[in-house]
Amino acid sequence: MLIAALPQIIVEIPDIKIFVAGPGESSEMLKEMQPSLRSRFFFLGRISEEEKANFLTSVGLYIAPNTGGESFGIILAEALAAGASVVASDIPAFDSLLGHGQYGTLFNSEDPDDLASKVIALFKDESTRQEIAERGKEYAQSFDWDVVADKIYDVYEMAMVGGSGVTLSSENRAWNKLLGRQS
Repeated sequence: MLIAALPQIIVEIPDIKIFVAGPGESSEMLKEMQPSLRSRFFFLGRISEEEKANFLTSVGLYIAPNTGGESFGIILAEALAAGASVVASDIPAFDSLLGHGQYGTLFNSEDPDDLASKVIALFKDESTRQEIAERGKEYAQSFDWDVVADKIYDVYEMAMVGGSGVTLSSENRAWNKLLGRQS
């Protein structure tokens, strides 16, 4: 999808560089693209978690052109947490994670023209790109393990008390003692 959108993007953003991180065969991807596009792509291969965090904080835009098969999209949550502005296909998992476009920009997953127009618009409007990135970063805090653990605990707590509304103080939660947050 990104390869098909790139010729349009280059017309408007001639100095764009595309960094591809993760497992996969770069040679297969290179075969698919026009020779004139190959110099725009930099294949990083598999990167460590630390490298991924540094990578995500340094990108101008994180693009997820996936066309299916995602159940959640953890990489999008990581990109949001790093403060990257995200452009993602509108597959159900990404649409849901990005709040139907509130925390990132969605494009029609079958339309390279739509992807190109969204990327171009965000590169040309830095204030909108920053605004979306800031909203996304704030939203990504809801995926922090402490927040998620509290939510899971609340569900179990409600199930145990039959939904009667009885809650326990978070200071009394078992993991606080295990994590050294309580004596």
